Amino acid sequence: MKTLYLHIGTPKTATSSIQEFLHTNRKTLEKHGYCFPKLPHKYPYVCSNRNAHFMVENLYYEDGTRDFPLEMEFLREGLDHMAECMKEFDNVILSEENLWRVSGYSHKDLFPYLKQESRQQGYQIKIIVYLRRQDQFLVSNWNQCVKQGKTSCTQPLESYIKTIQKKYKLVLDYASKLDRMAELFGKENLIVRRFEPGSWVHHSIIHDFMDCIGLELTEEFTLPSRMVNPGLSGNNAEIKRIINRESSFSKEENTFLTGFLKELSPESGERYPCSMLSGEETRTLLNKYAAGNARVASEYIKDRRPLFSEDISDLPRWEKDNPYMTEDIIRFFSSVSISLRRENESLRQEIQELRQTIKDDQKNFRMFKSRLKHPFRTIWNRMFHHG
Repeated sequence: MKTLYLHIGTPKTATSSIQEFLHTNRKTLEKHGYCFPKLPHKYPYVCSNRNAHFMVENLYYEDGTRDFPLEMEFLREGLDHMAECMKEFDNVILSEENLWRVSGYSHKDLFPYLKQESRQQGYQIKIIVYLRRQDQFLVSNWNQCVKQGKTSCTQPLESYIKTIQKKYKLVLDYASKLDRMAELFGKENLIVRRFEPGSWVHHSIIHDFMDCIGLELTEEFTLPSRMVNPGLSGNNAEIKRIINRESSFSKEENTFLTGFLKELSPESGERYPCSMLSGEETRTLLNKYAAGNARVASEYIKDRRPLFSEDISDLPRWEKDNPYMTEDIIRFFSSVSISLRRENESLRQEIQELRQTIKDDQKNFRMFKSRLKHPFRTIWNRMFHHG
């Protein structure tokens, strides 16, 4: 039977790396009967590798209200495009990490609609989901929001966790969320994996994902050459969080500053290795989800192991007044200043070269103009000179 593999996240589980791999190896996948299609719609600031984004994007009228008819039009066009791909390929892969969240909130009718669509079109849906331990998920998701400059992430981590736990309870209650999907698609069609390297095939997220879709990662495939979408160090995340408060910065300006923080983060993290939550905070948070996590392991993964590692970091908790913060601030502003200076120097040199070119052109033009005024004298001079 034709199969739609719907990769739905969760957020911050190497989704960007998986999508980059699928994009890079699109032609090779097609040789094996798998299609990672390019969908017709493009969205501002959304990577095209997120090819299931047409299912989750909120669209609005000019007055700020949701444009549900246009959302349904885009959904229909995306599904029709996918159906065309299925005429040629037995397997289609769509990926969008926000499906885990929005399917329980702003797009509650999406999964029932997809189920009905699959029945009408005669294909099965297999849902791939990677689950990350809740404390790590919250910290990483906060880091991502801060990095992206979202206005909701001007909060310190502690406030963010309290807000998200209340606002998106279902996102973190993995057992309840999976139960709802199982009622629609069947437990046998939910491919649930841990986001823990020790549990992956060959300790590789790409090997593991390929195993999910029934393919072996051979030498004909190209692996990503770099880590996609790395997070910010504790100090650089704090600098970015404060930058996010400045509402006068445009998105482009915010992104410009983020680039420097991303570049400096690895060195910052090496100088100040730390944990964003204390051991006690981590244990308290995980206790809230212990029962549900145990049920996910027994009912959905069924390998007689706990859902997640119980190891808790013994690194010191990140503190705002740490001795490395001043150094990181100086490095950040120095990097921005030097970059702007170098760009100015480059532009100044380019301007000087353009001015010289203009001077040369003007000189040549005057000479040409003079010759046009005195053509016979010019000819005479040339004859005399050559003679």
